[in-house]
Amino acid sequence: MATTGGRSRSKKPKFHRRCGSLIILENDRRTARRNLPSAEFDNGLVLSCEPLEDDQIFEIKIDKKVHSWSGSIEVGITSCDVSNMALPSSATELHNGCWILNGCSVLHNGASIRDDYACDLELCDEGDVIGVQRRANGELHIYLNDNDQGVAATGIPTDRPIHAVIDLYGKCAQISAVDRNCTPTMENNPVIPLPILDNNIDNNSLLVSALAATFNDNCSVNGADASVNYNDNNTASSDDLCFHTKHGTLIKLSNSRRTAERMHAMDEFNNGIVMTNRPLQNDEYFQIRLDKLIDKWSGSIEIGITTHNPDNIDFPATMTNLRSGTTMMSGCGILTNGKGTRREYGQFNLDELQVRFYTT
Repeated sequence: MATTGGRSRSKKPKFHRRCGSLIILENDRRTARRNLPSAEFDNGLVLSCEPLEDDQIFEIKIDKKVHSWSGSIEVGITSCDVSNMALPSSATELHNGCWILNGCSVLHNGASIRDDYACDLELCDEGDVIGVQRRANGELHIYLNDNDQGVAATGIPTDRPIHAVIDLYGKCAQISAVDRNCTPTMENNPVIPLPILDNNIDNNSLLVSALAATFNDNCSVNGADASVNYNDNNTASSDDLCFHTKHGTLIKLSNSRRTAERMHAMDEFNNGIVMTNRPLQNDEYFQIRLDKLIDKWSGSIEIGITTHNPDNIDFPATMTNLRSGTTMMSGCGILTNGKGTRREYGQFNLDELQVRFYTT
């Protein structure tokens, strides 16, 4: 039975093996991501592995969004046999025993039954937690960041198995199932306040402008080699640039912290952030070289700058998840604080970079 609040079960929440054609399940089926999210916007359906118990809340967290499309995540429930049901390209095309929240509209079997629900899923951002609940009285409730948004629909069957339905549609590129028994909360993992850049002060006085690079997806980087900053005599100085001792959980540093490798590159595609060991000076630039790429994942290296001090932050899965003080280039676009600010930058695409070998 569900405990108080309806969140705990004997099994950790995960996703069903049956999923949309573009879905890749990872982390023991507790993480789902849509392949090629910047090129494809649908075929991203996932289902809860187990039927929901009465009053149980099945929760997911939005891990990553892209900015190429309109529309975003859709959630709901189905009374269909998930082992045999056909999975269409989107949740709004489910026409048998399904209740889906699309934006702020509630659909039953593809037809709208209300257009004014309390929350709008298209406004949800990375880090938001969304839950679905079938109550014992046959009501469907949606939760947003622990807050009950009220009754979305009534008349939900209580005499047959009900599974949660999540559609990684449009802007929604990756989600994870939330286990309240082991997932850190905002109370025990607070957001650290950061300095805000002000055009009216001398920002050079702030400890800012550390370069950040994320070795994502195809960029397994068995050594992203940082160019050493030399002094006028062409000899290494005491403040030479290299990688900081704090980094993503899958990063291994070597070569006096001048080489970074993302471990388990064929099994994991993120948690590969590295930053410079010190802030960049005015007009100083920091270079890295791609030493190794793999062909399993979409996406590749991301690079940019941040005002965050690496000694004081909890590293996210990717730097594009940070919501302040960070500007990153991903692919051919620029993201500021996780939101797209420029679709095409320069004459190249980071996803298309290749390994080049140099001789001396």
